Amino acid sequence: DPNVRAKVCNLLGNMCRYSAYFYEPLLKYGLVAELIARCRDSDRNTRKFACFAIGNSGFHNDLLYPHLKESIPALIDLLSDTEEKTRANASGALGNLLRNSGLLAPELLKHAAVEK
Repeated sequence: DPNVRAKVCNLLGNMCRYSAYFYEPLLKYGLVAELIARCRDSDRNTRKFACFAIGNSGFHNDLLYPHLKESIPALIDLLSDTEEKTRANASGALGNLLRNSGLLAPELLKHAAVEK
């Protein structure tokens, strides 16, 4: 159900909004990979909240950066989404993937994120 997927992505994004406390459980239970997959969801709200959650998953530290690397192509594609908030969330998420270290800079350059 698209509404459930969107609400779960929103929930996960809010859980990571103020601290890195939930980063390890996200990884442990395979939720990072699911969030990345939801960036390609057919539902626009799910895509919007998946970007929000990925962005917050990279905001406080770089613990999840190696796992969030796979989100970069989808986030770049979402910079052209029809929904303004999805574009903003994707842009913010890409910025957060550089916030705490340069680990993912080569990957962003590889996918021409700067040119989008």
